[in-house]
Amino acid sequence: MNFESNSAPSALTGEGYLIVHATTARGAIPLEGVQITLRNYEPEFSSTAGDVILTMTTDRSGNTERVSLPAPPKSQSLTSGNRRPFAIYNLEAHLEGYRTQYYYALPIFDGITAVQPVDLVPLSENGRDEPFRPTEDRFFESEAPNL
Repeated sequence: MNFESNSAPSALTGEGYLIVHATTARGAIPLEGVQITLRNYEPEFSSTAGDVILTMTTDRSGNTERVSLPAPPKSQSLTSGNRRPFAIYNLEAHLEGYRTQYYYALPIFDGITAVQPVDLVPLSENGRDEPFRPTEDRFFESEAPNL
């Protein structure tokens, strides 16, 4: 998708809403304490792209509070032209022991509550975000150590 950055603040006279729902185990277990960072949309794909708008944390049910965000007015969707009828944001979800997830170009519409699902994947036991690879100082039962 090719989006331009959010319109000028004066053009964002509407108000949309966002709730983030964080889980693990493919949505089976809600996660409490997930740090959510919402940023202005920037087209470059990096974890720090865009100015931070707000930060929030998930509760026991894995949900954030419902937050209000600037969006273009609904009337903009009824006229033809090149203007987007929604605002776009970038979102980051982080919890210690889990892989950080990034979501780009999250649309927010005037008068609508968006619920963004976030499914975090646990890091391996060694705390790394990579699969275990044996090194030379380890051996397996099928190998005899040099004693």
